[in-house]
Amino acid sequence: MKNQVLILTGPGGSGKTTIAELLVKNKGFVLLDGDHEDTEFFPNGNQWLLENSEKLSQAHDKILKKAKDIFKSGNSVVIDYIIFDQFIEFINKFKDEFTDSLNIKVLFPPQDVIIERDKERKCWTTGKENIIRIYNKLEAIRSEIGVDNYIDTSNKTPEETIEKIMKEIK
Repeated sequence: MKNQVLILTGPGGSGKTTIAELLVKNKGFVLLDGDHEDTEFFPNGNQWLLENSEKLSQAHDKILKKAKDIFKSGNSVVIDYIIFDQFIEFINKFKDEFTDSLNIKVLFPPQDVIIERDKERKCWTTGKENIIRIYNKLEAIRSEIGVDNYIDTSNKTPEETIEKIMKEIK
């Protein structure tokens, strides 16, 4: 398999970090934690607020630059990131840069499953309101991202999800 860039997104609680960590451990990907990277711009959150759109674009550029550096060093990279807003703009930046090496997967179990998983977290939580907002935005752009790129992880083990992703990677 040639080196790949995999954007793994979805609402908080959809399984992104679990899947990303297993891709690193079992498939040799390098992890780029987009949520960590945008903390420089949003130490208190609020990425989705209209007045923060310039900062969000800067955060997306930072994530893109780091992904390019990892990819150019000869590695596949998985980007674990809740894209809080500017979804299509973010994805298009990556499409322009990585073309055929880019894969996008939206982990997308039903809302009630995500909300329950989020409540069970031992670290930070996204919160029901943000989950619903992000979920609805991702649902609205499903056809633009591609229906086949959405994965319901509610009845799959992490290993089954990884198997599905690896079969679909270009």
